[in-house]
Amino acid sequence: MIHEIEEEPLFLKIKSRDTVLVGEDEICKVLSFLGGARDPLAPTLFQVANVDTGKIKFVHGEEVREIVSTYEQEVQKRLEPPIEGPLSNFLPTVENYEKKIGKKKLSGN
Repeated sequence: MIHEIEEEPLFLKIKSRDTVLVGEDEICKVLSFLGGARDPLAPTLFQVANVDTGKIKFVHGEEVREIVSTYEQEVQKRLEPPIEGPLSNFLPTVENYEKKIGKKKLSGN
């Protein structure tokens, strides 16, 4: 007999400060959660803030469709160095101006 391992429901993986998809098209930040009667540590009701409107409301765990990003992922993104190059690439230098206008060298006549 093959026993299938049951994956835990999505709402059990959600933590405070995660960003989640509620319903079909509502992105919310999880503020807090309330546990259930059988297991007070299992989140069943979430207090969320809509990231577009700021409206705060409670939603049931079953209404959460996806974890858009976890708090840990968001912190990691903030700690990573910026993708853009060094500031010297943007400063107004002769070399950068020549690159911008596509000339080999500026003539000093």
